[in-house]
Amino acid sequence: MSDERRFRSLQDAARFMETEIDQPVASRVTDLGSGLVLHTSALTLAGGGFTNVYDLSWESSATTAAVRFTPRPTVAVDAARNSPATSSAAFFTLLDEASGLPVQTSLNLAIEQGQVLSMPVVDREALISRAGALSMCNLTAAGRVSINGTELTWTGSRTERQAECYVFGNGNMVITRRDDPEKGSVRVLDEASRLTPVLPPRAGWVDVGFTSTGGRGFRSTGIATDGGLDIFAYDLVMRCQARHVDLRGDNLLEIRSIGELHVDAFPDSAVTVGPSLNVADFATHPINTDRSLDVLPPFAPSRRARMTVFEDRVGRTHLRLFDGRPGSLVFQGATPQEARDSIAADPGFRWGCFIDGGQTAKMWASLNGELTSFGNRHYLRWPKADEKEFVWVPDSGRPISSIITLQHRSETQRAVNAARSASLAFPQRPPAAQIDPEFSSPRPSTSAAAARLGRGGPGSDAGRGR
Repeated sequence: MSDERRFRSLQDAARFMETEIDQPVASRVTDLGSGLVLHTSALTLAGGGFTNVYDLSWESSATTAAVRFTPRPTVAVDAARNSPATSSAAFFTLLDEASGLPVQTSLNLAIEQGQVLSMPVVDREALISRAGALSMCNLTAAGRVSINGTELTWTGSRTERQAECYVFGNGNMVITRRDDPEKGSVRVLDEASRLTPVLPPRAGWVDVGFTSTGGRGFRSTGIATDGGLDIFAYDLVMRCQARHVDLRGDNLLEIRSIGELHVDAFPDSAVTVGPSLNVADFATHPINTDRSLDVLPPFAPSRRARMTVFEDRVGRTHLRLFDGRPGSLVFQGATPQEARDSIAADPGFRWGCFIDGGQTAKMWASLNGELTSFGNRHYLRWPKADEKEFVWVPDSGRPISSIITLQHRSETQRAVNAARSASLAFPQRPPAAQIDPEFSSPRPSTSAAAARLGRGGPGSDAGRGR
C-alpha cells in the first residue's frame, strides 16, 4: 500500500497526479489462485485518450461472490484484507449537507445473508448472489407482503402502479446542488424529501415505520396518520390502509416477494445497480433523472471511471473497472458506450450491467501477500481544522457503503466465518453519525430525532407517494 503524500494546495496535488496517475498501465495477467485472475491493461480511445482497465474474472464453481453492506459509508480497505479480491459495489447516499442520513445508506434494494436491509422504490436492474454465483435481473419494485397475517400487494412509491401498500425508502430522497467557492458545488439534501407526503384528513391511510427483526421480518416502531413520517428513521416505511394495522400496538410485517425474488428462492445477497449492458441508449435510461443519486446524470455520454460486472460467453464472471481521473485531459475514463463496446469485443457477454456511476469504484487484491488497490487513486483527504495540507489517500479512497467480496470456494466457509466475526470491518447497525472532515466530501451529521421531524413534503392523493 502507498504511503500518504501531502500537498499545500489542490493545484500542487493536480500537478503531481498528472505525472503519477495519468499513465497507461502495463498489460499483465496475475493468477490469484483457484482460477481467480486479475488482468490489467490500457485501452486507447478515440481522440488520443486512454483508460486503464482492471479485470477480475473467475468461474463460479471455484470462487464465490457476495455483496456486503455497511449502514454508514466506511473506508473499505480493512474489509478487503479478508478476501483474495474485493471491489466496491453499488450506489449509496452521498451528501455534503443534510440533517442526517437514512438508516441504510445503500440506495434502494439491499439484501445481505438473506436479510432485507433496504427496499426498492423504483424499477431498476439488480445484482443477485445465490450460493456464491452472481446474476442480474430487471427488478420490478412490486410484490407481496404480509402485515399481521394478511397478505397484501405492494409497489414502490415512485412507480406509477396501484397497490394495497406503498413502500418509501432512501430512494425517495432528492438531492440538489449548491455552488461552493472551494469545491465548485456540493450535494444538498432536499429536507422535505425525507418525509412521507401529507395524507388528507380521514383518508383511511397510515404511514408505518418498521425496524428489521432479521431475515425478511420487520416490526413497527412508528406510525403517522397524516403523513410527514421520517423515512430516514426506519428500515422500511409502508403506506397502507389503516384497517390493516394496530395504531396502538405492535405490527409485524414479512416480505413475501420483491419482483421476481420470491420467498421460496430468496437470494443470499442483492443490490440495486446501474443499467444493463443491453440497454440501447444509456443516456435515456431513467437512472439519469433519479434525484436520489444527484442532479448530474451518471450515465450521460461522457468519459469517467466505470465499473461493470458481466458473464462472458464461456461462463466466467468478470468485474471490470475502466479507470479515469476527473480533470485529466487524457485519462478521463470511458463513456458507457465505450465500456460496453470494449466488453462486447473482448470477451463478449451473456449478461452484464454497470454497478454504479464509477467515480468511487475501486478494486483490491492480495498480490504476493500484500494488499494492492486499483482504480480511482486520486482522492484527497481535506485539511482538518488544525491542518493546512491535503493528504493523498490512493489506497483507501472515498468511504463506501457496499463491497463485493470474492473467496476461493474451498476456503469460503472458513473465510466467511472469520470475516463475519470481524464484521468485515463493516458495523452491523448504524453508529451515531457525525461530520467527517477528512475527505473531499464531508459526511453529514445524523439527526438525533427518530420518529418525526415535522410536517412537509410534496402533496399526494391518499394512496400515492412521490
